Amino acid sequence: MTEENIPTVYHEQLEAILANAVDAIITIDEGGTILTVNPGTEDMFGFSAPELIGGKINQLMPSPYRSEHDNYLTRYFETGDRKIIGSGREVTGRRKDGSIFPIHLAVTEIHVGDKRLFNGIVRDISDLKAVEKKLVQNERLAAIGQMMAGLAHESRNVFQRCHACLTNLAYDVREMPDSVELIDKVQNALDHLNGLLDEVRDYSAPVVLEKTPTNIGSLVQEMWQQIATAHQEFEGIVFTQSQSEDFPEKVSVDRLRIGQVIWNLLENAAAACEAPHGVIQVELYCEVQSSLPIRVRIADDGDGISPEFIREIFEPFFTTKTKGTGLGLAMCKRIVEAHDGMVIFTNAMDGGAEFTLALPMEK
Repeated sequence: MTEENIPTVYHEQLEAILANAVDAIITIDEGGTILTVNPGTEDMFGFSAPELIGGKINQLMPSPYRSEHDNYLTRYFETGDRKIIGSGREVTGRRKDGSIFPIHLAVTEIHVGDKRLFNGIVRDISDLKAVEKKLVQNERLAAIGQMMAGLAHESRNVFQRCHACLTNLAYDVREMPDSVELIDKVQNALDHLNGLLDEVRDYSAPVVLEKTPTNIGSLVQEMWQQIATAHQEFEGIVFTQSQSEDFPEKVSVDRLRIGQVIWNLLENAAAACEAPHGVIQVELYCEVQSSLPIRVRIADDGDGISPEFIREIFEPFFTTKTKGTGLGLAMCKRIVEAHDGMVIFTNAMDGGAEFTLALPMEK
């Protein structure tokens, strides 16, 4: 059956399939020139069809695949060696904005008259890779948690014995101030080490939520008051809080866990300020068009975070401070994600860092 004899309804069905396919469907010729794309291609890569058709397929590839693609076609024509054609494999794609993302690519060779064409079906597997990464991370955390639970239990007994011996020693040398001071420093170091072990253990443990209707505004005020009381060095920092009229009176969250997140972000913001003249601004508002409409923005007027560190700030054990495990922001991220939300970071244009909690609106 020739193309002229194919019923119109088949053409309409084919066009409907191509127009509504979630995957990107792209056809190229032997020279790697794009002949056709479906709307899914435009959505996935950010290019319009006119921008793509007539251009090279390698514009959708990051380096080094971009420069190697033409050589791959030439090698295939000369040797028949197939790497992707006739099968699928995981590679990476490049959007119009330059961002790189993982894709599954399946390419088939088709013949139309005397022309040899190649049809590619591209699936964005970013979500799949994110799930895989989370599963691997959870497995690692479970192993770490099991190890840390045993280590924390055994170390606590050791710390208690050390403290008891040091207390006795301090009594024996009570008339030697220099020795008493050294003993006090050793005890403080032991307490710090014990705290670090507890922090690692808590991070590796599963995040179990007990949600209750919570007034987020009151929780922020409470956390700041506790921080200001616990840290005399933050005295003089100006703290302001505002709330939009449409922000709900109560939100269903785990009050203890979200309080932990707010405490950490406020404490970091205060440490970043130039006390006693620093300013911390907290804004509670709703992003109505978002799937995560509940927003809590915490901004400081410090120096912000260096661009080279931005990608790593939520990674476990990463810190720019001289003390600590680097688990604070990583723990915040875990807690907020357990609420099906996210933590958004930006450097403010006029200086300072901004962290925004984005949470769902639960019925």
